[in-house]
Amino acid sequence: MAGETLTFPRIYILRASEAPRALVFVTHRQKCWSLHLWDLDTHHVEPGAMFFGTLYPRRCALSPDGRYLLYFAMKAPGDPDWPWQFSGLSRAPWLTCLLAWREAGTWTRGMWFPSPASGRPDIPARHDLHHGADVADRCPWNIENIHPTQLAAERRIGFVEADDSAPRDPHDIWDQHRQAVLQKRRPGGGREVLRVVQGGFDQGEGRVERYRNHYGLVGKDGREIPLSNHVWLDWLDRDHLYGASLDGRLVVCALRGGELVETWSHAFERMPRRKPAPAWARDF
Repeated sequence: MAGETLTFPRIYILRASEAPRALVFVTHRQKCWSLHLWDLDTHHVEPGAMFFGTLYPRRCALSPDGRYLLYFAMKAPGDPDWPWQFSGLSRAPWLTCLLAWREAGTWTRGMWFPSPASGRPDIPARHDLHHGADVADRCPWNIENIHPTQLAAERRIGFVEADDSAPRDPHDIWDQHRQAVLQKRRPGGGREVLRVVQGGFDQGEGRVERYRNHYGLVGKDGREIPLSNHVWLDWLDRDHLYGASLDGRLVVCALRGGELVETWSHAFERMPRRKPAPAWARDF
């Protein structure tokens, strides 16, 4: 809603599937975003782009190596020649478009990186490229449209549908009319399982794109403990989880005695200062 004031920053995370890097989207107030690259080995958090408009993190994708970002955004253009709705390819954690596609509306599910390119990359809708058509063949990744499914980004990092997840109606082309339950087992053969379900539309604090992820941890005894203070979580290694808390912090938690014990955190107390993208973020 217009003029919305947030009690805490809202956070959504994209994890690189083949590198210890995560991209953090932070909403400081309505239509005011900052992006940060999180090194999961050193816990260094590097600030990147600021964006004033609407971002759709659930429809974004980080390349498996953590270097590139595909994102969907909406912004009344300062430049009348730039589209209001567009998809862009950039170098994370920046939003400077190397490629950009004009979008007709907000129904797109976004794009992702299915595989490295070998030769000329597969890129959807080349004829719709608004920017970068002359350099598109330098893209190191193939690009595909994301298939409409709940929690698509979480599936790309190893979450799978639980046995008790509601089945998808084959006629529900946007996968909207159910509540899918995903899970990811503790690495290294542990019996504990992290579960996630996407809450209903307009879930109040912690929501991103008007939704919030809800997590639970199933212990060795089979009982599930709600993790109500977390809005994004994943296994970091056998003994730790990482993610974001309801009060707007990045966190790392140790799994001790079946409970999560916070061992590290990073708070976004104020918006970073806006700065131009570095030279390396303006080219492939």
